[in-house]
Amino acid sequence: MIEALIDGERRGMVLAELARGVLRSMIPDLSMALAGRFNDHHALMCRLHLRHIDELTELIDTVEKQIEVMLLPFAPSATC
Repeated sequence: MIEALIDGERRGMVLAELARGVLRSMIPDLSMALAGRFNDHHALMCRLHLRHIDELTELIDTVEKQIEVMLLPFAPSATC
């Protein structure tokens, strides 16, 4: 839904149809809730937030890989 809003979709019913899981049972309510004052400024802010989340995820992945490398000397030996 957020991607659709960013891409310019503003029709509440169209956005509500993008719902998944248990939210599908609430499409009429979602449709009303999604009809509002979302404008280009909000789309920009959402785009920036999503980009920031992606950047943070990438940084977390980098740190996790480094931790794995640093823990290798402490792995149990495979000798029997």
